[in-house]
Amino acid sequence: MKKMIFLYIQAALFVSLTLSCKKGLRPEGTASLTVVNAMSGLNNGLVNFDPNYLSTAKYLTGMNAKYRVFDPGNHITIPAKEQPLVIYNAPVSNAQDKPIYQLNVNPTAGDASTLFLCGTTQKPESIVITQLPPYHSVADSTLGLRFVNLAPAKTPVRIRISGDGADKSVNNLGYQSATGYLVVNARANVVNVLIEIFDQTTDALLQSYTLQDIGSTVTDQNKWRYRNYTLIWLPNDVTGSLAAEPFLISDF
Repeated sequence: MKKMIFLYIQAALFVSLTLSCKKGLRPEGTASLTVVNAMSGLNNGLVNFDPNYLSTAKYLTGMNAKYRVFDPGNHITIPAKEQPLVIYNAPVSNAQDKPIYQLNVNPTAGDASTLFLCGTTQKPESIVITQLPPYHSVADSTLGLRFVNLAPAKTPVRIRISGDGADKSVNNLGYQSATGYLVVNARANVVNVLIEIFDQTTDALLQSYTLQDIGSTVTDQNKWRYRNYTLIWLPNDVTGSLAAEPFLISDF
């Protein structure tokens, strides 16, 4: 009997050790992070996850985040744990250059987050929005459109979406506020969709953009249908002039 108990204990220890080893080898969870440069004066941001990298790196590297420009390379996968993130105003010349902004991010495994750098280089700000983009079935022929107000004027706006089969509105979208994804019709009869942005207080039209060929039936040329986008209300380009094109981020 004692022998049987001894063998049982040995077997239990072996199973426990095996499970512990497997647990130790389990891959670390990851999350999706998109970095968006909407910070006035930060024409080219250099983003790095090592606060001390300038003192140890042989080459000045990192993610380039240009002002008011979307780059698919700004979609990254990071470990699901707390970690620092530092932003430099490129070009960075030596180890004495200090980051203009730094923060910690702490995503949960499977999250899809967007970090919006905003404010100015003199007074940097940021917001993080975590939201999984919606799924669009083939039968529905739709797209998702989310709005974020990051205009330096910091005034609330009203937004109108119009077009064939598209008639939606957003009221009182304040600074650093965001909508959820609005489902917009992208069927063949839609053609174009008009986005108009108004001052919430005065109702003055601030800017309008046309999203073209949303209903295109040429599948490999239709970049809209079944996709999700974030439109950032950031009216001025890098020179300070009113930008003719919307600041759009592709959210898969």
